[in-house]
Order: sequence, then C-alpha cells, then structure tokens
Amino acid sequence: MRVLPPDKMADLMRDIDAMPNSDPNKVVLKRFIGSKSIQVTLDSVGRICLPDDMAKAAGLTKEAVLVGLLDRFEIWSPERFEKVTASDEIMAQEAFKMME
Repeated sequence: MRVLPPDKMADLMRDIDAMPNSDPNKVVLKRFIGSKSIQVTLDSVGRICLPDDMAKAAGLTKEAVLVGLLDRFEIWSPERFEKVTASDEIMAQEAFKMME
C-alpha cells in the first residue's frame, strides 16, 4: 500500500490528466487509482487509521512495516515485505549499475 502526501497525489492526477485521451492507460489509471484510493486524516497525535478493507487487502493484521521511498512511504505486512525485499535486492544491483 502506497501512501502519498496530498501534493504528490495532486501531481499524480495532473500527470494522468495530461496523458492523451487516446491512450487507453489513462482511463484505466483513473479508474484503478480512483476506486482504490482514500484520503485519510491524521488524528491529534499524528496517526492515520486505515479502513478495514484496505488493511485486509494489504494483508495487515497485528503488525505493519513502514518503508520510506524518499518522497512517500509504503505500508506492508511483514511477510509480504520480506518477499518483495528479496526481489528488490536482485533488481537493485542492476539499477545501481545504471546509475554509474
């Protein structure tokens, strides 16, 4: 589950809106993001409360892993994060080579 601050969400929506109407990905992205996104607010101590259906879809039960992505963060179940970390390790080696 990816968490975007309001300004980044607005940037994302502007980028999608800028896509040509002839691009079939435009409507797919709008539908997918529009139907799967929810705006949450922080409580008085800065916490967010995920809706039950989102937590269930993300496999979250008692524990969660917050992962920073420089300009946003993701929320993972520990089990799913462990799996993605293994594949990220492999892909990161190639990605870092491209930066050289």
